[in-house]
Amino acid sequence: MGRSITRRRFLHSLALGAGGALLAARSTDAATTGGKSGGTLIAGWEAEPGAFDNDIDRGAVTRTLLHNIYDRLVDRDMTVKANQPLVGNLATSWEVSPDAKTYTFKLRQGVKFHDGTALDAEAVKFNIDRDSDPNHKYYNKAGAGSLKLGYGNLAGVVVVDKFTIRIVHKDPFADFLPVLAFGTYSIASPTAIQKYGNEDYPNHPVGTGPFKYVSREKGVKVTFERNPDYWAGAPAIDGFIVRPLPEAVTRVTALQTGEVDWINAVNPDSIDSVRSNPSLVLELAQLPNTWGYIPNHKYPPTTKLQLRQAMSWAIDRETLARDVMRGLAVPAKGTHAAGTPGYDPDITGYGYNPTKAKQLLADAGFPKGLPLEVWIPAGGAGSPFGVQMNEFIQQNFKDVGIEAKFVQQEFQTFQNNMANGVQKDVNALQVGFSVDEFVNLQRMFRTDLQPPNGNTNPGWYSNAEVDALLKKARETTNAEQRKRLYFQVEQKAVDDAAWIFVVNQKAARAWNKRVKGYINPNSYMFTFRTVSIA
Repeated sequence: MGRSITRRRFLHSLALGAGGALLAARSTDAATTGGKSGGTLIAGWEAEPGAFDNDIDRGAVTRTLLHNIYDRLVDRDMTVKANQPLVGNLATSWEVSPDAKTYTFKLRQGVKFHDGTALDAEAVKFNIDRDSDPNHKYYNKAGAGSLKLGYGNLAGVVVVDKFTIRIVHKDPFADFLPVLAFGTYSIASPTAIQKYGNEDYPNHPVGTGPFKYVSREKGVKVTFERNPDYWAGAPAIDGFIVRPLPEAVTRVTALQTGEVDWINAVNPDSIDSVRSNPSLVLELAQLPNTWGYIPNHKYPPTTKLQLRQAMSWAIDRETLARDVMRGLAVPAKGTHAAGTPGYDPDITGYGYNPTKAKQLLADAGFPKGLPLEVWIPAGGAGSPFGVQMNEFIQQNFKDVGIEAKFVQQEFQTFQNNMANGVQKDVNALQVGFSVDEFVNLQRMFRTDLQPPNGNTNPGWYSNAEVDALLKKARETTNAEQRKRLYFQVEQKAVDDAAWIFVVNQKAARAWNKRVKGYINPNSYMFTFRTVSIA
């Protein structure tokens, strides 16, 4: 058994230019979880999962499943409740050059993809080249856009030997390891990609993870089975089934009647009834979530700073969190939630001040108000109660003169439209973004990561001062100095009203007491690898 690396040790090793870690191969033996081997877990999902590309972000409802199908070179340990450490996954150790340009990884030996082919350095290089080299036979343009942050500035990818790979960046990239832990940096079987091609591969995903994809009946269920040869220990359960149940009440009813064993995103109105049921467990998890709106910075009128600030001052976050979300959210003051590594306690954000909002509207040239169109997703882990929250905020906006029209879209359709950036006739998108790592600020606010070079700056935000700060942060290996640079970016994003920051949400997840060993992490991501059924 190896050992995990703490955040402090990780940052220290980065500063020294050398590091390494081993993922603790935690036992999933049913005897350790209080359950028994076998059985199939049925999970109620808040939206239909998207395609299982290993390299494209289709929202948390899909990204969570990538963590069950695939592995990455490094990962956050989701068997830990809070402050998940960065651990080796397919890499057992790594070295970082003092200038943070060169990363050399030793790979875990004896690992096989679900199709029986071996994981080695050539397989990892295939995955990276596919998402970075336009001349690669299986170059995936969409994947390359999605992974632009990590692979967009490579000087080379070198197979040193069968189980050693070296990744070299043209410029220093001090945050590269946390980036590699994102779900979209999952390693897929080259053989499967060559067999099915880029278009059809997402229907036949093949990774090295604890569960294998089996089949999908769209709108009905997605089936996974255990990987008996998983390198960290096979799951105790035979497999799990995801049932898309977008209606929150339907999910709770399915859990209460035993149709499903586990559900995500319990509606605030159902919290008490679930808690009072002696057969059920309900736990909250503070998500690294910021819920709000991404204004259109490319097309007017939301290009006007005073209008974006007016929207920010118009929202009564305290009442929203207390009465609508019933404690499942806290008012957001900036980009990151309290308790996450990126949280800056000195940022005070926007309060509730309708008078100030009206004055700012007048200053922006709209003394009599204006109409706005906002697109919102149906369901999805980032915004499971978007309808109720948007109805409340719609009235807040109306009170100051903003007539907001909310247009709801099917979740995966919304994700696809977001990847193309906010279009001309749309004024904002409502999103619930994962903002656990500092490096997410790079994804959200860099000018060169606007679509089509990524799908994480869909609002076309661009600020030369912010770009310069983000570049300096990437090149700064001293963790404390880098943190200070990122805090400057956060304050600038708030001052610019780059987003309309509203609340930081908590996840309410519930399951039958027959389900043993499930760890409910403070994260969108989780694993069923540790679960057994009594």
